[in-house]
Amino acid sequence: MPAQTTEQILKSQTDINQTLISWKSPSHPFKKRSSMFFQTVAAITFMLIVIVFFLHEWILIGVILSVTFVAYVLSTVPPMEVEHIIKPIGLENAGRLYQWLELSSFWIEKKWDYKVMVIQTRLKFPPQIRIVLNNDSERKVREIVGKYLVFHEKPQKGLGDKISDWLVNKIPLESAS
Repeated sequence: MPAQTTEQILKSQTDINQTLISWKSPSHPFKKRSSMFFQTVAAITFMLIVIVFFLHEWILIGVILSVTFVAYVLSTVPPMEVEHIIKPIGLENAGRLYQWLELSSFWIEKKWDYKVMVIQTRLKFPPQIRIVLNNDSERKVREIVGKYLVFHEKPQKGLGDKISDWLVNKIPLESAS
């Protein structure tokens, strides 16, 4: 068997910087909230602050106000558009490259009017990457990422997920219309 030259070896290797697919989408799902949502959040915040005030827990009041401020900002400021690139070496999300070895599995879920690909990581932070998919790229992205990661039709829900689903169902912050 003849020895291969360096050129032949390089030609036979895949280019790890090759773009398999790329698209731009909002950084996270966004839903314009009604005034009813903000009134409900303000009422719940006020009630919690009154209760905590009588317990003389001043730092907890600050935490409640901080969480309320973050909820307000996330509900009013629309997301910026970011670029997602899938390469043979990994997934580039908003300029950060995650190698396939750092990722474990993925699934697709629907949030409001958006299809979102959720990728479970092996990292401590972030434990999940959420990417908004375009309608035309969903099938192709699922096919390409499926070559590198395990696909779950429905992921198992942990205790935190079950509690948050229960709270969303029992305490709606705005009407369904």
